[in-house]
Order: sequence, then structure tokens, then C-alpha cells
Amino acid sequence: MEKILITGSSGFVGSHLVEEALKRGLEVYAGIRATSSKRYLLDDRIKFVEMDFSDQESLDRATTIQYDYIIHNAGITKAPNDETYLKINKGFTQNFAEAIITNQSSLKKFTFTSSIAAYGPADMVDDQMVSNRMVPRPVTGYGRSKLAAEQYLHSQAKLPWIIIRPTAVYGPRDVDFLTLYKSIQKGIAGQIGFKDQYASFIFVEELARVMMDVTLSDHVKTAYFASDGEKYHVQDLNKIVAESIAKKIIKIKIPLPLIKTIAGVNELYSKLSGKATILNFDKVNELKAANWFCDINNLKKDINYEPKIFLKEGIEKTTHWYKTQNLI
Repeated sequence: MEKILITGSSGFVGSHLVEEALKRGLEVYAGIRATSSKRYLLDDRIKFVEMDFSDQESLDRATTIQYDYIIHNAGITKAPNDETYLKINKGFTQNFAEAIITNQSSLKKFTFTSSIAAYGPADMVDDQMVSNRMVPRPVTGYGRSKLAAEQYLHSQAKLPWIIIRPTAVYGPRDVDFLTLYKSIQKGIAGQIGFKDQYASFIFVEELARVMMDVTLSDHVKTAYFASDGEKYHVQDLNKIVAESIAKKIIKIKIPLPLIKTIAGVNELYSKLSGKATILNFDKVNELKAANWFCDINNLKKDINYEPKIFLKEGIEKTTHWYKTQNLI
């Protein structure tokens, strides 16, 4: 039985990756922190590996087992400053890769979970599509840290890396979308600014399937954007969420200066408290972008990827989970 190590296994995407790997008949090792919750990791087939990415000895111990595949999904999506993003998303990836190169002799694939944020929106490109053809222009500290990690991996000739850049991921176990749901419950469907804005999405179970397909494929040293292939207006999402909870909404376009003012207050709080906030200047840069539609043609070509779950069905599944958890 082939062995796979999945880091960040206790989280939203990571726990779904573990489930998908078990479905594929792999021997699954879940990389977790000593303090990680095992709420979504109850299958008795799972083997646990405690990991501290700031401690090279810990990483050396974690990589003494000879794995066939490793998915490095651990990282941070919210941080109080760029330095923290870089330390964790790039620095810890480098620490881990060094341990793998030293200790793994037969690794077939190192899959790195990056993000569409590493490339930035398609606002400035002719074909209005985020793709490998464009020059990366990340607009957030998170995106810059993921790009830095990618650039490091590109320099590692001995590592059989592959990179997945998901667009906005949603689904059961995610709590970030709850902010949108709470707004919709109040009857408010907000849009930042007055220009049309377009986004792309991928349901978490679909992402897990795609990532496992890519990991088990023969392809190495390439990168893929992952979405359901559709281009959605920001109000499409609001409408679908509203329909899923049977709520009528009022569409409101929020002036950008107002959002920047709120973000400025949050930034000050973050600096004083050392805690990350949801709405900051980075988030404003992300929200005001006109186009996050991405190119998935190389996924279709290399692994015959055909999206199965689109936004309406995915939101219905997400809404059902929120209701069962009494979150909405």
C-alpha cells in the first residue's frame, strides 16, 4: 500500500484531502500540530504524525518514514503582517523541503497547496484570465508569501514538486463563508465599489479530488489553477446563497473609501493587539479586484479534469452543513 503524508490535516481543506486519500486506498499519515483538533480525523485507519515546522529536528523525525507522496497543505491564510506570512508560508515550506530532500529517497511527488492569490487578479492582462502565461502580481501579503514559496520550490531540482493554486474554496467545515451568510441573513448583499466584479470558486470535495488526481499522476514540476471552470459575477454568489436560505436581499454597492476607512481601523487594531483581522487593506485589495477568473485548461489536458460540482449545488451542500452545525 502506497503511503501519503498530508500536512495541515486537521483543517478545512486538509481533512477533506485525508478522506479522499483514504478513498483511494492509500496509507494515510496525517501531519498535525500537538495541539491540533482531530474532530474531522476520526477514521481509525489514519496514522498521525506530529510536526513542528519551526523545528528541523521535528521535521527530520516526521520524514524518517519513506512516503510515496506528500501533500504540503499546512500554512496560514490570516496574519497580522507580511513577515508572519513569509515566515510560515515560505519559510516553513523551505524547512520542510530541506528535510524531505535529506531524508526521502523514493518520493514520487511533493504537492504544494498554493493559491490563485500568488498570481493576483486578471485585471491587467489582455485575455482577462489568471493563468501561467501572466506575470504574477499578487496584491496581498498572503499572495506574496505563496509566490515566494513557489519560487523556492522552482529552485529545488531534487524535489519532484507540483503546485496547485485553488481559487476561492468553500464547503462543509469552512467558516470563512459564514461572514457572507450572516450578511445575507440580514437581507444585505454587498458589493465593493461600483464596477462589475467576477470571481471563480471550487467546492472543497472537488478540490480534494483534483489534488489527489494530480498527486497520483505522472506530471511533475508544473503548476495548475483549480476552479469549477465558471466565471461568476459577485452578485451571482449572493443570489445563490440567498436562495439556499430562502432570504430576500437588497443589493448594496459599498463605496470603496468607506471600506478603506473600516480596514484602516482594523489595521490599527491588528498592530496594537497582534491579532489578524478579516477586513484589512490586503482584503480590500482582493475584494476590489475586477476579475479572479482562472484558466484550468492544463488540468483538463493533463488529468482529464471535468468539474462535477458547480456553485449552486456546492452552496446547497454548504448551507446544509451550516444548518446541521447550528451555525445559521
